[in-house]
This record gives sequence, structure tokens and C-alpha cells, in this order.
Amino acid sequence: MSNRILIVIISILCYSCSTTTKSETPVQTSKLQHVVLIQYKDSVTPQEFKTIAEGAQTLKGIEGVHNLQYTTNVSPEGLNKGYTHSLTLYFENETDRDDVYLPHPIHQAFVKLFVPFTADVLVYDYWEE
Repeated sequence: MSNRILIVIISILCYSCSTTTKSETPVQTSKLQHVVLIQYKDSVTPQEFKTIAEGAQTLKGIEGVHNLQYTTNVSPEGLNKGYTHSLTLYFENETDRDDVYLPHPIHQAFVKLFVPFTADVLVYDYWEE
């Protein structure tokens, strides 16, 4: 092998070793999923459901909220235990959920709007992989 090729190979190896360290923090690619399952009272009217659905959409106005979905259960299995609706939001990190979304006035207004119509609420958060 010629000296010139050997020098190029050694240079490439030295450069690649110097630009990567063990202490580098890996890039987070997963998203924090926030799932709210909702069991409404039997007395909720169609107009009240519409008002709640419109209120859920206002949560999109909070910085850090991604891919908001407010949906109705369509499972044929009958295992929903009375939970008929869900609200699902994605966050890039816990700070966006804990320090921005949860205390935000838009979120607080939505909670005040929809909680009086609920029989039960279940919240489940997880990191999507």
C-alpha cells in the first residue's frame, strides 16, 4: 500500500474519531403521547357535544401541541367500559406538556368547559417509539 493511501486512511479514521464522542446526547425521535379517555354523562346533548368538540380544537392554539385528535370510539368489541371519546395530543418533550400545555389558559378553559359533562376521565401518557 502506498504511503499516500495510508495517510488518507489514517486521516479519515482520526477525523471520524475526533467528531464523535461517547458523551454526545442521542437525538430524541419519539414523541410524548398524551391520551385522555372520556366517559360522558348520559345527559349530554348533541349541542353540548358539539361545543365540547369545538373547545377541544382550541387546544391546537397552544405552542407545543402536535397532532391533536378528538375522536369517538368505534370499536366493535364492546370493551370501552363507558369511555366513548378520546383526546390525543403529541408533545416533543415533557416540558411542553408540563410547563406549557397543562397550565396554559386555553387548556384550563377547556377543562372547565368539559369536566362538568364527564362521568369519568382517564389520562395515559407514554413515549411513542
